Amino acid sequence: MQALTFLQHLGRDAFQASRDRDFSRAWKKNVETGETKPRMFPVGTPALERCQYAVLTHPQYTAALVLDIDRPSHKAGGQITDLHTKVHTTLDRLAIAGYGPAWLGINPLNGKAQVIWLIDPVYAGEGRSSPNTRLLAIATTELNQLLGGDLAFSHRFSRWPLHKSSDPTAYRWHCQHNQIVRLTDLVAEVRRMTNTQTPERGEGEKQYPSGRDRIAAARNATAEAQTLRALAEQLPETSQIAPAAAGVIDGVRVIWVSAGRAARDETAFRHALATAHRLKKAGEALKDAKLIDAYERGYNVAQAVGGDDREPDLPPMRDRLTMARRVRGYVTAGVTNPTTRTGGNSRMSSAGRKALATLGRRGGQRAAERWKDPESEYAQQQRTNLATANQKRQWQGTALRAQVQSTILSTRVQTGRDPSTKELAGEYGVSERRIRQLRDELGLAAKRGRPPKRETP
Repeated sequence: MQALTFLQHLGRDAFQASRDRDFSRAWKKNVETGETKPRMFPVGTPALERCQYAVLTHPQYTAALVLDIDRPSHKAGGQITDLHTKVHTTLDRLAIAGYGPAWLGINPLNGKAQVIWLIDPVYAGEGRSSPNTRLLAIATTELNQLLGGDLAFSHRFSRWPLHKSSDPTAYRWHCQHNQIVRLTDLVAEVRRMTNTQTPERGEGEKQYPSGRDRIAAARNATAEAQTLRALAEQLPETSQIAPAAAGVIDGVRVIWVSAGRAARDETAFRHALATAHRLKKAGEALKDAKLIDAYERGYNVAQAVGGDDREPDLPPMRDRLTMARRVRGYVTAGVTNPTTRTGGNSRMSSAGRKALATLGRRGGQRAAERWKDPESEYAQQQRTNLATANQKRQWQGTALRAQVQSTILSTRVQTGRDPSTKELAGEYGVSERRIRQLRDELGLAAKRGRPPKRETP
């Protein structure tokens, strides 16, 4: 009865399947045409029952959510109690809330598992995705993170729950129920368990009463980013920051954007990075919990002393986990003073970028209208300004050429040697390529080889 309900829900008359991990047998080739097609096994046939693997999902139609839990317990037996302790506890919590998997397959050798949820079927057009398939991808990712699943699982060939074989290594399958779950409810429960807030539609997108207000907001965000970039160049190495250092408040070095306004996300990230470097130096493991605690502490201190009447806006747990991985990567690579972006509402949304682009196009159209009459006052003034700028650049080039020639000849007379291209570029604030170009024009190319060392007095 349970197997029949499972098959009816999947809604398939035949499955592509394989008896073992040699998946090349799951395909057949037409000798005459050379075309390769999947080898399909009709439902209810002995051939399908002997298969341990089958394709349960399809990009255009899926009625099951399959996870590969690659966390061994090193217990033999193939029973549910042989699962890894954390996996067993988490699945119990899901089952108590009414969102446990319908089928569990246990590896009888090491306690690894595959689990299957029966879900409302999701559809997508050929070669395309849909909101429901994207929701399925979100649910799969968050369940993998919750249960320690294999993120590299291809979701192509899965273990077949209805197989019958004498293979001692075959998974032992246990049917728990035939309940069909809604993906939105399942995702909400997973986020409740992980204390992750569900993002609201349109979150972070601010509406502006006019285009001028939107442009002003974009300019303010750019100015804030430039301020933080300038601060980053002046900051000492994060690994050298100590609680007793100047400017440290309650063990956290707060970064200020303006008077009374702290860069909360930047402060929190740098405090987490400094903590990670100290942990590594002490020989301790860089656990997610420690790095997230340091991030939250830095954020709360910055909010307390420089909130500037802003409400706390900590990123969701998923972003904090990403932050922890990023910090570990920096520590491993030895990076102590990275350039980070500010979080919050300073980032321009897609609608904002489109609005700014539209305003920019309109400005270009107005300018193009002014150029329609080449003899208009506007066109004549612009040509005059351009000619003046070109003349000024020409004079600057002539003056630079004369200065370089004078310096080279003077140095030859006084010291008997040529100044290097690097020295000339540094003296006049231009590139070495420009100096080489001028030397070629003047016929005063530098001598080949390394310049002789100067004698120290």
